[in-house]
Amino acid sequence: MHNSMRNILGISLAVILAVTTASCDREKFTYDLGTETPSGKTGTLDLSTFEAVPNNDTQIVEKTPVSRAVDTGDFTVQIYPAQGHDTLTWKYREMPEIVTLNIGEYKLAVFSHKVLPAEWEHPYYYADKAFNIEENRVTQLDTVVCTLQNIKVTVTYSEDLKSFMGSDCKVTVDIGSGTLDFSQTETRAGYFRSDSESNLLIATFTGTIDGYEEVNRIQVDNVKAGEWRKIHYDIKRPEPGSETGGVTPSVTLDASCETIDHEGNVTVEEEIIPDPNPVDPGSDPDPDPEPGEAPQITSETIQLGTPVTITDGMKVVVDITSSDPAGLTGLTVDIDSPTLTPDELSGMGLSAHLDLVNPGALKEAIESLGFPTESNVLNQPKVTFDISDFMPLLGLLGAGTHNFIIKATDAQGTTTESLILVTE
Repeated sequence: MHNSMRNILGISLAVILAVTTASCDREKFTYDLGTETPSGKTGTLDLSTFEAVPNNDTQIVEKTPVSRAVDTGDFTVQIYPAQGHDTLTWKYREMPEIVTLNIGEYKLAVFSHKVLPAEWEHPYYYADKAFNIEENRVTQLDTVVCTLQNIKVTVTYSEDLKSFMGSDCKVTVDIGSGTLDFSQTETRAGYFRSDSESNLLIATFTGTIDGYEEVNRIQVDNVKAGEWRKIHYDIKRPEPGSETGGVTPSVTLDASCETIDHEGNVTVEEEIIPDPNPVDPGSDPDPDPEPGEAPQITSETIQLGTPVTITDGMKVVVDITSSDPAGLTGLTVDIDSPTLTPDELSGMGLSAHLDLVNPGALKEAIESLGFPTESNVLNQPKVTFDISDFMPLLGLLGAGTHNFIIKATDAQGTTTESLILVTE
């Protein structure tokens, strides 16, 4: 039996014994955990004074944390070496006091649960601490503070606005691959996984206001783990002297976003970006452009400009229409993806910039994805591409947010739209 397999079995047996023992005391264990080839030299980890303390979601952490609002008993504690693959895992309340380990560098991590892309009222707490085990010496770990590591979001509406809102009104919040719908009576907080250091929050208000169908989308950049984003909707009142005395479409909503960070600092968000291509829910989703308009980029199968998680059998079909008599003169697609890297694209015979009118040596590879090229694009009044068959391959490459930036040009101007696909 290989040493690594013997190590894993030894660890498994020790964990089973720890769980099934009749004693409630925290005990002493020896684990053959550390380097791939243990040297036989060991040291001791003293966890008798170790404590994992959660801070309040958005409060300053004092030098001696005292918050007990969150029960840490079911938190998971893991110890793993800097070099190697074995991991020791316990529930916090079942953690032993003394652990003997091979000498080397380690990290201890404490976390509340396996975090999902989006959850109601389920904050994710995490903390870690690096430590060394030296031969025949005792290493003692004390307190770590577990902080909020996902993004808290709440949505509220002013009383004035509520008086005009129909029962169908809701706000859909998207952060990365997480999506939650906040109805007008929803009072719970949503918690979103932070997939990167800086995240994009998109809030889309839909529903009937004073008899009118309303769609209002805002984007908030630079959203980070540990923050509480408080989105508030109110009525945008008519300017003084305006002939309009009541609530009217397109001026109904006034959205704001207040930020409370993990230290309790409050700021009014200044990075709200109104939807550059607002959708009129009563309009034709694929209208013929009026003469003189720049090309239109639309889809009947997928929402453009908003992150959409890829699912089995998803159809991704995009239409580009031109009102100019000479049709389209240019159509490009730029790929911004964490998994479709330049090296990965090169291996597929592609690049991050795809020129569908002048594909050059990339023509065959571009067409294999489902994009038309050359004369099937140039001077055409309408071009449709279907990249549905590419979705399973994109999913196999791993998790991430993939932005396909589509730019269409004719004699009337240029239009840019984004197809944002999320793999989990």
